[in-house]
Amino acid sequence: MDKKEIMALYNQFERIGQSVPGYEKQVNGSVVRCVSPEPQGSYITYFHFDEEQAMPAIKKEIHFFSEQKKSFEWKTYSTDSPANIGKHLIEQGFTQEDSESFMVLELDSIQNILPVTADITEVYDLDGIREAMSVQEKVWGTDHTSHAFHLHQIKQACPEDVAVYVIYDNHIPVSSAWVLYSADSPFAGIWGGSTLSEYRSKGYYTALLHRRINDAKQRGIRYLTIDASAMSRPIVEKHGFRFIAETTPYFLDVNH
Repeated sequence: MDKKEIMALYNQFERIGQSVPGYEKQVNGSVVRCVSPEPQGSYITYFHFDEEQAMPAIKKEIHFFSEQKKSFEWKTYSTDSPANIGKHLIEQGFTQEDSESFMVLELDSIQNILPVTADITEVYDLDGIREAMSVQEKVWGTDHTSHAFHLHQIKQACPEDVAVYVIYDNHIPVSSAWVLYSADSPFAGIWGGSTLSEYRSKGYYTALLHRRINDAKQRGIRYLTIDASAMSRPIVEKHGFRFIAETTPYFLDVNH
């Protein structure tokens, strides 16, 4: 796996070429933004410029989203240019969040259907998606309202582009994850994969991982991606995921 080639392909299909149902994609010079209809959920999906252009470009985006009264995320990869974009974002008031490992699995390396050793429910409606997000909120201590809205919007507009999974224990959602597909892209992205602390060590993370690998492979996807936390990275590495870049999100709440 050539990391530079994979990253270039990912940039082409999943960052520059990305189109999300319900979001307005805008290209502003060398910056590509996805604008949510809600006050939360907008983000910068791609950028590329010289360091001397960094501050003017960042200020343009802050001005745009401030006028729209929309908070937004600026996610960076260690392969992006300029390499020190994070420093400039912090100087402009962004909050740096935890870095993760952007990793890729070539699905051709998976020869057989992987065992799914848990009862996994795929949810389709807003209530089910909210239950999936309730797990994420309890695990991470963050508000996932915009995530629920975003996933439900995709499910309504393009049902085949998202699959959301929940593991229940006595009707209580205790573990959840989802996978996002993009039309005409060789990539699919897996997200979530979180379990309430008192229900861990039951193999739920691996079961959800196997389910999504199996589903993506069945659909003919070539690459599966993940932003892996320090806890998840050793597990997905055992399944063949390879480190490509470090990714760090920066967030700006323009309403405060």
